[in-house]
Amino acid sequence: MSRRKGTTSIEVVEKLIKPKKEIPSKSFLEASNEFLKHCQIKGLSPDTVHFYQKELKGFSRALSELDISLKDVRTMETEHVENWIMLMQEKNRAISSINSRMRAGRTFMNFCLKKGYIEQNPFDGVLQLKKRHVIGATFTKKQLDKLINAPDITQFVGLRDLAIMLTFAHVGLRLKELCSLKLQDIAFEGKGEVIIQQAKNRYARRVPMTKRLKATLKAYVQERGIIDTDAFFISVDNAPISPRTVQERLKHYGVISKVENDVPVSPHAFRRTFCRLKVEAGVNLFVLQRLTGHSDLEMLQRYVQIYGKDLEQAIEKGFE
Repeated sequence: MSRRKGTTSIEVVEKLIKPKKEIPSKSFLEASNEFLKHCQIKGLSPDTVHFYQKELKGFSRALSELDISLKDVRTMETEHVENWIMLMQEKNRAISSINSRMRAGRTFMNFCLKKGYIEQNPFDGVLQLKKRHVIGATFTKKQLDKLINAPDITQFVGLRDLAIMLTFAHVGLRLKELCSLKLQDIAFEGKGEVIIQQAKNRYARRVPMTKRLKATLKAYVQERGIIDTDAFFISVDNAPISPRTVQERLKHYGVISKVENDVPVSPHAFRRTFCRLKVEAGVNLFVLQRLTGHSDLEMLQRYVQIYGKDLEQAIEKGFE
């Protein structure tokens, strides 16, 4: 009679007494360097890798300030994370900044967990801080007109700045997206369109041009001429325009138009205004999502809550 195959009692005992595999010791610096390398190999954008690098440096500085050892990531405990959060609160850090840093720290520790450097993520059970969902200031149509009419379009810089502000106002793109536009991303055939390749969510999108934007960009391209760079917006030195220059120029027009007295003039204020005007005009939320490149509808729903016209249309219903 043959013996039935299966786990013997000896094998069961051996498994019980077999020592656990020793977790390799890793310092915070060693583990974070491995994590950043992993992010690069994974194909994350340079901006995302830089974000993790900056936040992990700040995390390590804070841990040192709290006298928490960085020699071995295994010593990290939930209490240390909570003390770190309290330290940031004492320094009056914005809730959004704290939550952002917590996400970075949690992702890093999940990496350490998968690598076997720790047995448990110290961020487990630590919730994101609650914050008020508000929308930043937007321009009125009158303020928008003041800004757009401020540049001296008889000069190249003024025409370029008008083109930049109209692109922000009529396309609703982000600062980085504007600065990364190439000549080939602007199509004038038919009604015209702007192709945004360097989108935040990595999904390129197409935004049709308004008639005014098309006319302005055509005039700008003629003045821009043929130069070595294919960057669409350029400096007076024929180099790709920098984000800082764009911010400074917008601030300049905010001051001379006096709009800055009421609303901080920035690229994102233009983007918020774009969303507001589209919602007020009744543009479908899913269409607006495609135009703006938002990864989800959460933010756009906040605009609907405040600027949607459905409340005014509904308030009298039922009382007729």
